[in-house]
Amino acid sequence: MKKNQFQEYCEQVKKVLQEYKDVRQQANINDEGLSATVERKAKPFVEGHFTLAIVGKMSAGKSTFINAFLGQNILPTGHFQTTAILTKIEHAEEKSIEIVYGDDKKKPITGDIANRLKEYVAIDKDYNDLPINYINKKIIEGWNKEKICSPEIIEEMKAISGIKADRNLLEKYINTHPKATIAKEVTVRCPLPDDCVGWRIVDTPGVGAVGGFDLETTNFLTAKLENGGNNVDAIIFLHKATDNIEDTSINDFVSNTFNNLSDDAKKRVFFVITNSTDKKFRRIKEEYMRKAKKFFVENADIEENRLLEIDSLMEILHRYITKENRDVQSLRNSSGVPDSSWDPNTWDECCDLLDDIERSLKRNEINVNNENMLDRAQEWSGFNNLRAVLNEFVKTEKTNAYKDLLKTICEDIEETIKDKENDKKNLQKGAEEMEKQIEKLESVRLKMQEELGKIRQEFSQENVSKRFNFVDERIKKHINKANADYAKIRRETTNLYDLADKAKSTLFEEMALRIKEYVEVRKSEVFFKRADLNKIEAEATEKSKYVKDIIGKRKVPGLCCDDYETYTEHKKGDVDAQKKLQTFRTMSVRHIRQEASEFKKKIQEEVSSYISKVNASQQEKIDDQKRHLKELKDKHKVSSQVELRGMIIAAKVDIKKLEDFKSSLKEY
Repeated sequence: MKKNQFQEYCEQVKKVLQEYKDVRQQANINDEGLSATVERKAKPFVEGHFTLAIVGKMSAGKSTFINAFLGQNILPTGHFQTTAILTKIEHAEEKSIEIVYGDDKKKPITGDIANRLKEYVAIDKDYNDLPINYINKKIIEGWNKEKICSPEIIEEMKAISGIKADRNLLEKYINTHPKATIAKEVTVRCPLPDDCVGWRIVDTPGVGAVGGFDLETTNFLTAKLENGGNNVDAIIFLHKATDNIEDTSINDFVSNTFNNLSDDAKKRVFFVITNSTDKKFRRIKEEYMRKAKKFFVENADIEENRLLEIDSLMEILHRYITKENRDVQSLRNSSGVPDSSWDPNTWDECCDLLDDIERSLKRNEINVNNENMLDRAQEWSGFNNLRAVLNEFVKTEKTNAYKDLLKTICEDIEETIKDKENDKKNLQKGAEEMEKQIEKLESVRLKMQEELGKIRQEFSQENVSKRFNFVDERIKKHINKANADYAKIRRETTNLYDLADKAKSTLFEEMALRIKEYVEVRKSEVFFKRADLNKIEAEATEKSKYVKDIIGKRKVPGLCCDDYETYTEHKKGDVDAQKKLQTFRTMSVRHIRQEASEFKKKIQEEVSSYISKVNASQQEKIDDQKRHLKELKDKHKVSSQVELRGMIIAAKVDIKKLEDFKSSLKEY
């Protein structure tokens, strides 16, 4: 079995963790020490997954990519509209599906995964002209039909999705789709390839060109686990090679989705160009990738080796031929699909790919045979390169976490050895000396309280708040100015977020230095929620349209055919450009200030929580030390010289066991 890097680390962690527990027990260690921290740091390896999230525009080919990556037909593909829900794929010996509905009830499903999934995620064609995902969210949130169908919400739907909902069709959908029937999360469990065991692949909701991630997706991509690790380890951003790299909507989409991510999440992004065998793309590949590099690498600050090109269908074709041990020429000469697993249209595309491979080999004067065609197919798929880059990323990311775990174990063992050495010395010196140490601990407590008071003052809510005063100052100076145009508002908003994140990082770095000897300060989980400026601009556009009075005539119901009445209809027409800019500026500032206030509040709470942890941990530590010394003193008083010598020898034996284990950690 070919193991991936994550699997190897998981096995090593489980082994060293068990040895760590055993040696603590053998050395008669009763206190917890750093064992809770060790367990927390080991948890991502023991219970967790390496989570890979797939994101991209609707129709970016996410499902096809995942099927190709995993080497099997798991997710449904085809030209049908699907609901936007998180779909998680995990390894299991047996195939199954678990669906979480809007009422939080779960339903297990077995059978053909792809087809069964289609039943639950496909949208009835009757409702293709409705913004289903927006409507589903409102239904799940508990909105009634009257509220969802109100003119204001229908206009909001249009501003966000670009779809003008028909009220009658909207009412019909709501009547037939209570939240208990709406799927909001899917988990697929099935046997995965050996090199993907331990991974969790997540298909995120596809989003349109305008807007970016919805809140649920953003939260999923940026969330932290209880153990302090990332909810998502890596993010693959898919972009179709058939889409113009310089298209405005694509640039807007990438900018918005990328800006919605936290700085930490941005460091875990891969940009993958799909459909790389497209003829047009291959002709302009060099120029296309140059522009992609400028856009994704230089502007988004992504490592160059994380800009990759792949072709999912080519990978699926290569895997099929290899797995089934089929002859390429016989496949090409056969009429129709090779077996029932293939869609006829998809197989036609595969035949075109094989024709392209043949022409490529002939141009390069390479013999056209089965082996060479398979080699070229594998090369063009690009998946081997993708897997290599991902595995190297896993190695780097998990190596740091793994080393940190070993370091924590080593620190705990060193501290335990020190405590055992102190016990040995105290047994040799006697009860009187131990009583003096107990008395000294109270002075240690007073000194600690004095130091903690200084820390509290240094990181008081008032002082923390002052660190972010620049937020409102920059809003007034750069964003909420009458001469601030769209470009300046967007630019200065981005600058503000960057400065706020930098100020937050500096704050927690300073705190970590002050209290590192007391408690471990993890990276702050608070982030400044980015404003969706494209959504705000769309709403500002609707709010700034001139109202036109259209006068017309219509027949009067119930009267003869020659009787007409005059009526006036109010319709929104052209956009008042000045009003739109003002509305955009006002709405943007309101959002930024609201989120800034929430951002600052959460940071204050986080800082306060750490200071409370320092106090609690130190009080507990001093109490534990006093208790241990008292027990040791009482034991010394009633023990004979022979018994005391036995206890000293036992302490030496325990120290030897701990030192041996510490030395063995070097092997890992």
